[in-house]
Amino acid sequence: MEGRSPAGVNRVSDETLGCIFAHLDNPGDRRAVSQVCRQWRRVDANTRKNVSIANCYSVSPATLSRRFPNLQALKIKGKPRASDYQLLVPNWGGYAGPWVAEVARSYSQRLQSLWLRRMHVTDADLRLLAQSCSDSLHTLKLHKCLGFSTSGIYEIAAYCRGLKILYLEESVVSPSERGGAWLRELALNNTTLEDLNFQYLQEFDDFSITDLETLVENCRSLRSLKVSEIDIFDMRGVLRKADGLQECGTGSCASIGDLTVGGIDFPRTIIGLSGLYELSELGLPVLANLLPNLKKLDLKYTFLSREGHIEILSHCVSLEELEVRNVIGDEGLIMLSRTCKNLRRLRIEDMDGEGYVSPLGIIPVAQNCKKLEFVVMYISDINNATFRAFGENCPNLNDWRVVLVSTLTPLGDFPLDEGVKYLLRGCKKLTRFAMYGRHGALTDTGMGYIGQYGGKLKWILLGCAGESDIGLLNLADGCQSLERLEMRDCPVTESGLAAAAVRMRRSLKFLWVQGYQVTGAGGRVLAMARPYWNVEICPGSAQLPGQILAYCATQDNVSSGTSFSGSQSGISHQCQIVLCCLADSRRWEIDGQMVKARPERRSALGLWYSHMFALDLVFAEVDLLFPLGTLDIVISLCPTVISVTEELYVDRIRLENSSFA
Repeated sequence: MEGRSPAGVNRVSDETLGCIFAHLDNPGDRRAVSQVCRQWRRVDANTRKNVSIANCYSVSPATLSRRFPNLQALKIKGKPRASDYQLLVPNWGGYAGPWVAEVARSYSQRLQSLWLRRMHVTDADLRLLAQSCSDSLHTLKLHKCLGFSTSGIYEIAAYCRGLKILYLEESVVSPSERGGAWLRELALNNTTLEDLNFQYLQEFDDFSITDLETLVENCRSLRSLKVSEIDIFDMRGVLRKADGLQECGTGSCASIGDLTVGGIDFPRTIIGLSGLYELSELGLPVLANLLPNLKKLDLKYTFLSREGHIEILSHCVSLEELEVRNVIGDEGLIMLSRTCKNLRRLRIEDMDGEGYVSPLGIIPVAQNCKKLEFVVMYISDINNATFRAFGENCPNLNDWRVVLVSTLTPLGDFPLDEGVKYLLRGCKKLTRFAMYGRHGALTDTGMGYIGQYGGKLKWILLGCAGESDIGLLNLADGCQSLERLEMRDCPVTESGLAAAAVRMRRSLKFLWVQGYQVTGAGGRVLAMARPYWNVEICPGSAQLPGQILAYCATQDNVSSGTSFSGSQSGISHQCQIVLCCLADSRRWEIDGQMVKARPERRSALGLWYSHMFALDLVFAEVDLLFPLGTLDIVISLCPTVISVTEELYVDRIRLENSSFA
């Protein structure tokens, strides 16, 4: 064996490694190189420019800034996806305040891009962000966020004069006394804007069209403009002046029928259309010149009939992305399959229950649109042949989601186990898989096929799937790359969930389950305990069934939500169990101490389950309300607790029924 080389010999310099790492765009590649040695980890930390955080509670803001001191772009997701459908406990959290404060402290005048999704953002947050990053910030995306008003947007417009992208789509923006002053400020003092998006915002029209025209005139680099439900008749001046526009999200098209065809002139450069609120067949001539060049088209909010969809799609020979309601029907999908051979993304939603889409129209799409990469379908009927058609014809498919929206149609070709097998076996690039059917659509055999052929899957959503814990465990055995698992109304037990989480412990970062088979005390969930693994148990109510939310968190973030500072050793080997509160609750006291929850988070009862099997109850500063049903769980899981207030450490006490008055 050769001796070890002297220090410094054959060692690559930090500068050279930095140049090499700059060409690694995949986060997985970056993570891999950071684990090679200390030098590579240090170089990765100092050269990393972009970071995405899938769960805002998985790491603390301070840890992020210490690990990556030179970040330029940051993306943070707050609430889980279930919150979009009101399936999450109210006031769950997802506050942007701590993150914005850390950005102001550690990345002042350096952060260039911030993207927040499903987070609670206040006007004060936006003011602090604007003041601390006034010279550097060029991209701000607030997607599905809430808590702020037009006053907060005004602060961004006033301070960040070099802003290039302002994205507010689907956020809840409250009106303020400043009204449309934000747009006036943006129009008068910004010349660099490239993308302005305030689409799909309700009652967001308190601004002047003149200001929008001024903005278009001053920002000659504007390439994408998507607005709320402004009457398109009022948008004519804007559209005439936006001669370089490539993507346009129009306002209300209800008045198009009262205009001449020449009344509205879209820029010929447009390749993406969305919005089109209330567009009917009368408005189709206005779009005629654009259709052959369109690559993106969103028809979800139109009033088009099936025939109107067919008419439009017959001209969209360059289309790559399409979003529609299922009113398109099978005939519309057949036309899509004949005309749009370059289609890459397809989304079919059920928003009003008027349409009907079945394998008759879907299978031709799979057979002819072979470049498909992304498919989301809310449909009324599906069979094994549909899955097989995509598996045999769409090798580039990486994201597949299907939801059966009707419970009235007969079961037909159920179960869909064989179809799922052919889909996963044929689509080798598939990393995201969602199937929400009805009971009987996917049996334990089908769950086993997901495990057998879905080794590359990173995200799975299942609804009404499987028959028992056996199917889930078979899935877990095979999906060793799975990072996120979401389940609803699946017949699995707490023991099965815990065992599955343990089998996927090397990869699983997030677990959300609603409607599982709940035991009396919930203690079987504790079997999934492992380092840095947080579990939130939410007791059921009349409005929401019981649910479990679990996720990975770094060591310091587990302890940062408490006043514990060294009083308990082994904190890094603990699993946090949080019993979330619902409505109709009452206050409780333990030996005269008011039970309280962690600051900044929702009302919750925090329990730390250590490797010594001792549970400790931690209180911080916010009053806790929890339902009577939680009492049994607390007593059964936690016979001894340690009470911690904001400043005082209280001796170990005994939990007894008499303690709860």
